[in-house]
Amino acid sequence: MAIEFESMNETDVREVIVRPLLHRLGYAYGTESAIRTEVNLKYDYAFLGRKKPGKDAELRGRADYICDVASHGRLTVEVKSPSEPITTEAIQQAHTYAAHPEIAADFFMVTNGRVTEVYKTGRLKEPLISVSYEGLEDRILELKNLIGAEAIRTYSAANAYVAGKPLGEGLGPEVSIIGGTVNYDEHSGGHPLLMDSGIDGLKLPITGGRVFRSADGLLNASVSVAQAFPLMRELHQLIGHDEYAFRSTDEYFSADPEKPTILQNFIDEIAPKGTPMTIPGLGRMQMPFRYEFKAFTEAIGYVDGRIFKGLMRLEYDMGMYDMDPMVAQALAMKFGDIPQRTSFIGTGTFEVRLSR
Repeated sequence: MAIEFESMNETDVREVIVRPLLHRLGYAYGTESAIRTEVNLKYDYAFLGRKKPGKDAELRGRADYICDVASHGRLTVEVKSPSEPITTEAIQQAHTYAAHPEIAADFFMVTNGRVTEVYKTGRLKEPLISVSYEGLEDRILELKNLIGAEAIRTYSAANAYVAGKPLGEGLGPEVSIIGGTVNYDEHSGGHPLLMDSGIDGLKLPITGGRVFRSADGLLNASVSVAQAFPLMRELHQLIGHDEYAFRSTDEYFSADPEKPTILQNFIDEIAPKGTPMTIPGLGRMQMPFRYEFKAFTEAIGYVDGRIFKGLMRLEYDMGMYDMDPMVAQALAMKFGDIPQRTSFIGTGTFEVRLSR
């Protein structure tokens, strides 16, 4: 397909060239190899020198795309207009996002549509791949083998660490979670059952769990968090989501706030219609709808003494399908109109207390 680059802007490059390319590389929204957008950075600055090392400006931006293979690794993508050449400045900017401690991408891509370049994070001397738009098809296998979702997963496995090692400085190969808190900051979703105004500023206790290294060498954290709303607690129990099972490919839990550990959790579950459950205000009954739930949760933190603390991000997608009309009417009378499907995003902080 011929592309008229002269008439294209940055948005056109994202939609016409980059998004289809990412799909071919194995990334898709709402999967374990997810395409994420609008991921704001919360740390005040990039812990990476650019033109003046040690004097970085504050950084609160976002990459155009983060392609995230949950618990294994990620690729960031910086998109430019075809009228903008890929300059040293553009490469440095893309690298700053990729190397930022909240992202910690393995690779990053910079493209203006005309030319696409791929770099290994931390190695800016020359691109691993530099290819024109016309040459993309001939080199698609090379791109898949380097930055495709399966390649990122394989790269992670090849660099996994031996089980049985300590979790970090002062931590054995397994510790218990003995408490802590999750603090919800900014959230949006608009679902009446979630009550956004009641979530912002909410503090929920961490009730237990454990941290360990699995046989494949990955760091694991199983964390139990109290649910604020009875219906959500019931639904999460039905899909077996009593605990958040986080994983990370880091060798050890970091004790450095400038190089935090990134733990991730992805859930994709369905509770069929007719499953016994308790609905607030209606009592015990068979679930009058099919419940579908996808969630991506990320914890970015470091160990301070016996406390693991940091930032969190939540991205939930929930659906209540085939709802019985009478139940829908009863819920609407109690909660207002309930959408069939809704998305929910949020940020916050956490502190997890670890045993000795």
